Amino acid sequence: AVAGVLSALSSALANMVIAYSTGKASLAEHEQLHTDCTVFLDSAATEALVLAEADAEAYQKVNALWKLPEDDETRSSKWDETLSEATMIPIKTMELSERILITLETLVGKTNAMLSSDLAIAAVTAEAAARAGFYTAQINIEQMNECDAKQDLSARCSALITSCKEKAANIEASCGV
Repeated sequence: AVAGVLSALSSALANMVIAYSTGKASLAEHEQLHTDCTVFLDSAATEALVLAEADAEAYQKVNALWKLPEDDETRSSKWDETLSEATMIPIKTMELSERILITLETLVGKTNAMLSSDLAIAAVTAEAAARAGFYTAQINIEQMNECDAKQDLSARCSALITSCKEKAANIEASCGV
């Protein structure tokens, strides 16, 4: 659930940067970008909190199976499916974090320069959300039986975390922090 909360926090911080950039004559040419980013970031914050709640609910389902004996038919028949479903939520949060980072990249140099550190912090927070999602997904994936889905989910997570780390590092460097 923390991954979703971090994504929402990142979106809110980026929106603060935009709010303090709006109306500045020196940034007037970026007004439409600011508007578009605000709309996306508002939506992202809402989506992130929905994902946080869904993650908590998915954990309850996994936890219920954990409590059953290993040889229980319900546990064995639902194990991989439940873990796969639980894994998709942090992956969706990682995907959302990546979209937030893409949005932040478009804002570099187009917002109030006095808030460049806040833009960098929003990027680091989005990366932290992706990392939290990655760790949560990896725990679930490791518990799955060997199957194609296990390899696919693992590869997807690796690609997303690599992308998010690179984007956050680029934003930090571009913000001069």
